[in-house]
Amino acid sequence: MIEPQVHVAYAHRGAGVLCAAFWFAQGDSVYGWFTGARAHEHPAGFFMLERYYSTREAVCYRSVEDDVYGSWVAASTAGEKKVDPPVPVPEVLCHELERLQDAFVREWLFFDEDPAHEAAALRARELPVLAVNLRPGKLGKLATGAPVWTYTSPGADMHPLGFLSKRWPLDYVPD
Repeated sequence: MIEPQVHVAYAHRGAGVLCAAFWFAQGDSVYGWFTGARAHEHPAGFFMLERYYSTREAVCYRSVEDDVYGSWVAASTAGEKKVDPPVPVPEVLCHELERLQDAFVREWLFFDEDPAHEAAALRARELPVLAVNLRPGKLGKLATGAPVWTYTSPGADMHPLGFLSKRWPLDYVPD
């Protein structure tokens, strides 16, 4: 079973969930999923950093929508280029990405259309309730010493997320 690395960034006085992401390495590539804030939107997508842990140049692929089987683009710092089907992620890993996304969302996030008790718990703490929200039970895991509260899996390699953040549609850039 794959144990992904996790990073969550939360602006408790403003945009709420800036970034919620998981990733894992398989061979020399990195695979994962993210969501977060871009202005008043909350894009989400799957990604693959092909050859990230190799001596060859890494290629960043990401899904256009929150659908591992939908359209994908090759994303660079210069822009994006549509990728012809099939998706660049191996089929067996597509299933694993969907399973991990489901588990990650159940553990860390809730959405504005979800049951109201979690939204009420955030409001009781005077925290924002937006389209994408952090589960109140996870607030205690966040490091709260800075304006943006964060959680990162112990020992996580943040370099892939830094590489991805230069190519994703979120406003957030990790430190």
